[in-house]
Amino acid sequence: MDDKQTREPMYDVESLAAFEGQETEELIAALAAYCRSLEQQVVGLRQEMNRLTPQGQDKPFPDLHSDLYETFDHLAAYTRFRHLLTGLE
Repeated sequence: MDDKQTREPMYDVESLAAFEGQETEELIAALAAYCRSLEQQVVGLRQEMNRLTPQGQDKPFPDLHSDLYETFDHLAAYTRFRHLLTGLE
């Protein structure tokens, strides 16, 4: 065996696919966490807008969480990643 063969790790097709799957899951988990953070920021801004609304006027956001959510359960890959997305439901 030459030096190159002893220094380079050997991966089979299944290991490479597992690594790619793990990377995909990490990306989706990070995106879900970021979406949750953005949701909290929007709700905070809406609370502030409601607080700043002059007395006697209707609050612009009576339901702080309205129209923030979109569902993706109609997509084929949703079931495979549902465990990563439950925090957004």
